[in-house]
Amino acid sequence: MFNVIVAGCGGISGRWLDYSTRRDDVYIVALVDPVLENAYAHKKNYRLDCPVFSTLDQAIKEVNANLLFDLTPPEMHETVVTTGLRNGLDVFGEKPMAHNMQAAHRIIETADKTGKHYFVMQNRRYLHGIRTLKKVIHSGSIGRPYHVSVDMFLGAHFTGFRNEMEHPLILDMAIHIFDEARYLLNEARAVSAYCQEYNPPHSWYKGAAGADCIFEMSDGSILSFRGSWASRSENTSSHGKWVVSCTEGAGVWDGYSGVWINEAQPVPPGMSYYEEEGLRRQIPLDRQGQEEHDGCLDDMFNSLKNGIPMQTDCHNNIHSLAMVHACIESSKTGRKIYI
Repeated sequence: MFNVIVAGCGGISGRWLDYSTRRDDVYIVALVDPVLENAYAHKKNYRLDCPVFSTLDQAIKEVNANLLFDLTPPEMHETVVTTGLRNGLDVFGEKPMAHNMQAAHRIIETADKTGKHYFVMQNRRYLHGIRTLKKVIHSGSIGRPYHVSVDMFLGAHFTGFRNEMEHPLILDMAIHIFDEARYLLNEARAVSAYCQEYNPPHSWYKGAAGADCIFEMSDGSILSFRGSWASRSENTSSHGKWVVSCTEGAGVWDGYSGVWINEAQPVPPGMSYYEEEGLRRQIPLDRQGQEEHDGCLDDMFNSLKNGIPMQTDCHNNIHSLAMVHACIESSKTGRKIYI
């Protein structure tokens, strides 16, 4: 049985409670939020029989727990996660794993010292589209991937903190794209990053709503990301459009439900100009497993129950976070950053 303390009862916590209250091996033993009304609202809405606390320390002292959900704002993650780990709790938490790289390394040190687990929510790895694309580009039918390009253009009208951020696209959104790309490339790590941020003239954001990023990856491939949250037309889905160039063709996910491959054809003898387009073949989506939060939480619980390595364990996820902060450093300095 998993006895869970939920720390943070804001908007995202509903996704976690929707999932957890459907499992018969999960018991919510405490709700924690500095705004007690938020916690009491969840207690009522989910018909929970558990106490409510304003601090995590108090909850840990009062209840018998073995698992912590960290659903707090990013700047709180280090404090919340390390408190849980030091008190013998495994931790599942929302992305990003920390608000900066120094904090992320301290969290990993604490996990290593305590022997407890910290798994980070990366829900977009569990989209059927990205999973189907990974399966097909590693099937051998179109050779080895050497270049990944992702375009994500949206007119994203949020309210609240994102409109005031200095790096809204990179800090709040790009972690999804960068982590998905690493997933596609069998967890390859970025070894360098170059980023040019910008804010379109018509933008409703205070900070940089657009960015072009280029990464060299540890497997020798290149990742190119172009994105904007202030686009007015020719928009993509919120998942972006993915094109993976391979040595014998390409794999594409349109960000919706379309996945296809384009198989390169033999070059005719004596040809001296452009190759013709390859043969396009639609690929049906692989719908095995749940998507997004539910899929990631399935794997998190399965990992703890059965001792199976978790792909979003903090030791791996830090390499996705490093890409975000390398982009910010590159944008500020105008230099290529080695990671």
